[in-house]
Amino acid sequence: MTITKIEWQMNKKSLLIWTLSLSIIVVLFMSIFPSMSNSAMADMMTTKLSSLPENMLKAFHLNSGPSLIEPTGYFAYVFQYIFIAASIYAVMLGSKMLVKEETEGTIEFLYAQPVSRSRIIGEKMVASIAMIGLFWLVIYGFSLGATVFFNNTKFATKDIVIGLSKIFATEWFVLLFFLCLGFLLSSLLKQANLGISMGLVFIFYLGGIMGDLEEKLSFLKDISPMAQAGPAAVLEKDFSWGFAGILFGISILLFILARLTYQRKDLNV
Repeated sequence: MTITKIEWQMNKKSLLIWTLSLSIIVVLFMSIFPSMSNSAMADMMTTKLSSLPENMLKAFHLNSGPSLIEPTGYFAYVFQYIFIAASIYAVMLGSKMLVKEETEGTIEFLYAQPVSRSRIIGEKMVASIAMIGLFWLVIYGFSLGATVFFNNTKFATKDIVIGLSKIFATEWFVLLFFLCLGFLLSSLLKQANLGISMGLVFIFYLGGIMGDLEEKLSFLKDISPMAQAGPAAVLEKDFSWGFAGILFGISILLFILARLTYQRKDLNV
């Protein structure tokens, strides 16, 4: 597992920065919740939100406004934007995995090792999943701790744990999808492209919004994993094993395509 260890060493700094940054942002957002949950603020929010156009409420996922005065509802609203950043990190991590040696000029060192291309991509995927898993687990811990700590309502801690666990479990499969999509990009490109990686995330995100706003484009919402796994939507239903299974299957397919492409790729050695 030499390559896995090398990847950990090379990516541990960015992993730490992304993990702590998003965790701190979650805590800061949740620290505002006590001022959002008092009766005066609740009445004002209900009145103000009811006066906004329906399309605007859908675009910002505010069509369940009163739930914002509950800790899980408020968390779901703010976390949808944090999840965009998490998805960007996942696709960026995958998109540089198979091209950085060519970009940095260290491809000769990699191929001096007695390993096949199949093993290279396999070990890089193991390292990437481990990093994304740790990243997601730490943010979950901070989110759960902050939501419980700043909960000044009668909302039960058990319900907070259940709600946040559903959100993080569902969105884990979306992160895995973006990681594998990044791997496929990495097998196709000659160098990592931040613009393409970020663009793909925003395309899926905006596609979900457009599917909400326009009936003729509702299919965009159906094919957008970010729309299907939106925190607010997840809270309203039980954990979907069907959705998780489909995303997991697509992720495996993307990885297989990345593996086949990488094995046939002409490398700049």
